[in-house]
Amino acid sequence: MNGADRRMETRDQNESGSSPEKTIGPKSYSYGELASVTGHFSLNNLIGRGGFGHVFKALLDGEIRAIKRLDFPDVQSEGGLEREIMVVKSVSHKNLVELVGYCIDGANRLLILKYFPNGSLRSKLHGSGDVLDWKTRMKIATGSAKGLEYLHEHCKPKIIHLDIKPDNILLDEDFEPKITDFGLAQFFTDGATHISKSSVMGTHVYEDPFTTKLGKYSDKSDIYSFGVTLLELITGRKPIDNGTDIVTWANPLIKKALKRRYTNFIDSNLQSFDYEQMYQMVSCVDSCLNQPPSSRPTMEKIRLVLEGKSLSKELYDHKLRRSIIHTDPKGSRSSPELNRSIITGPRQYSFEQLVKATNYFSNNDLIGEGGFGQVYRGLLDGETLAIKKLKNHRDLQSQEYLKNEIIVVSSIRHKNLVELLGYCIEGANKFLVFKYFPNKSLSSQLHESDQDLNWETRINIAKGSAKGLEYLHEHCEPPIIHLNIKSDNILLDEDFKPKVADFGLARFFSETIIHIFKSATMETKAYIDPYAIKTGEYTVKSDVYSFGIMLLELITGRRLIEEDGSDVVEWAKSEIKKALRDKKFERFVDSRLQMFDDEEAYRMLFCIDICINNIPKFRPSMKKILLTLDGILPQQIMQ
Repeated sequence: MNGADRRMETRDQNESGSSPEKTIGPKSYSYGELASVTGHFSLNNLIGRGGFGHVFKALLDGEIRAIKRLDFPDVQSEGGLEREIMVVKSVSHKNLVELVGYCIDGANRLLILKYFPNGSLRSKLHGSGDVLDWKTRMKIATGSAKGLEYLHEHCKPKIIHLDIKPDNILLDEDFEPKITDFGLAQFFTDGATHISKSSVMGTHVYEDPFTTKLGKYSDKSDIYSFGVTLLELITGRKPIDNGTDIVTWANPLIKKALKRRYTNFIDSNLQSFDYEQMYQMVSCVDSCLNQPPSSRPTMEKIRLVLEGKSLSKELYDHKLRRSIIHTDPKGSRSSPELNRSIITGPRQYSFEQLVKATNYFSNNDLIGEGGFGQVYRGLLDGETLAIKKLKNHRDLQSQEYLKNEIIVVSSIRHKNLVELLGYCIEGANKFLVFKYFPNKSLSSQLHESDQDLNWETRINIAKGSAKGLEYLHEHCEPPIIHLNIKSDNILLDEDFKPKVADFGLARFFSETIIHIFKSATMETKAYIDPYAIKTGEYTVKSDVYSFGIMLLELITGRRLIEEDGSDVVEWAKSEIKKALRDKKFERFVDSRLQMFDDEEAYRMLFCIDICINNIPKFRPSMKKILLTLDGILPQQIMQ
């Protein structure tokens, strides 16, 4: 394995189930193993308890782990629980706790999670240790918002937590928050009712009184709970103090705080705080707690306000969509958000199934070809899907390695990334199955379609692609380097929203860039970072260069290598600074466009210039590119 491959590792290759040939997912343990490492669940090893069970600290496979023992009689059947475990395992975000193992042994059901020595937010707020300063509290608030936003906005179907509270926000060594217990509500036949009946002191304070009364649970139930958590973060007050719950105590003071009068409201242990950030957080608290469910903001809006990217007034937009989970009198749920019985991770297909689906890999069904293989359209399970046949190249990794990599790729979910739905590994035959997009790729729309993409669509494609790549770089641990960003790998859904494809495939080959470069057309080679080729150092900044080239193709509508042999990239590198200085963009903007926005064109050209005309260490991060495209980050900061 070369240095580039080592830098791209994202998951322990030995993490597999008890039947590696059939199961891809968290490791399965026996009850005896877990009883032994916890001293038969000794109280000396008990580190926490919540609505779903007790948590024990133990040394397992050479690492300290947190072992949660589910201890309620209405837990789902064994088959249902295994399916839910696969769902929870498939969710991956830096602000969510990773599920690393499980045990289903008769009546015993246990989950194995990563252990965090800093404990929970509750223990830091109300324990005897050092006081959390304001900067750390803001970090915890925004990070928790990101994790919950991911569950609500980027999981399909969305995951509703139903038990957000400081106990379920764990803190790593850098005080980065990690939400735990997400998905556990799905493990029980009546998760929400079970939580509300919990004997854990103060838990009911976090429950949304509107939805509890009506028996309707939605993502807006989590919004209320998050508001209570923010309130606790601001005030340092326990959920119940002297018999009064924190919401009842705080509501009169919230009105004063919205007028920037914070007396007797802020945690007295705080020596200083940022007044504007405090106002933003108080506004979030108010909009979460003091509006009916349908008018509460989304987690995305809350996150943007906490980060200072949106004004507080954006929290009070009443035109918000509803997504309610209905419960019947018996408490059984009938919601697509929580009806997840058919979701079991990527499906394993046989080679014979894929042969039939593609009419024996007929050229009539061939829809694309790239450095990693050919893509066919096929009918599987009554649905048209895209089936990628990986090239049987000498650098293709072993079967065991591929299966572990499939775990990684299938765990990555974002609305601007193409989801891996299935796979086939049978000897020399190796396939991946994805959703099929009838609008095909950005390349086909720019160069082969009769329909011209208008300016607004192009800007949205630029921003959406940036979001997908930013997620791979900023929210996956370690970052995932794409290494093959190009217009062919930006697919477009029915609304022309972009989906980055082929992320993670670089990891399937041992000499990826060499493999891509040798098999690439001249046009594809134009995307590859010349510094990376020269030095052999491949980082996220290699993707940033390629993204700049993709933006160039998007704004100009020109092929990178034209029919007369003209090199558009070399032309742009020499001409773009003059266009930016003079603010004359006509030579760069696709002549087929009847109109475009001068300011947006300037921002896009600026991003292109700083991506392709800088050496790697001076290229911006994808986050900065996204903020610049949005007009939030001034160009001076990028420079």
